[in-house]
Amino acid sequence: MKKSLFSSLFVMLIASMHTSGAFAADTPSLEKGHQLFNSPSLAGATSSKSCASCHQNGSGLENAWKNPNLAGQINTCIAGQLKGLKLNVNSVEMQSLIMYIRSLKQ
Repeated sequence: MKKSLFSSLFVMLIASMHTSGAFAADTPSLEKGHQLFNSPSLAGATSSKSCASCHQNGSGLENAWKNPNLAGQINTCIAGQLKGLKLNVNSVEMQSLIMYIRSLKQ
């Protein structure tokens, strides 16, 4: 009986974690990019600024999608103005930011 109850509880726990997104793959997304763009704690930033502090509503980034080194430019801003740590170019965070910034093109 105890084993059956434990098994049932375990299955319920796993099912609730799965439906809540606890097992969802961490993949880049526009939503995540938008959140990071507006986060003053992006990459451990200590300046209390976010990307949006200098680029409100993406201002000035309309042509950033053309930049072949967009990840490098993002890291320059993070390490400089935001006083944070550069992101790994292949990280979900960086790819989400790139996706979001590219969505701003006109």
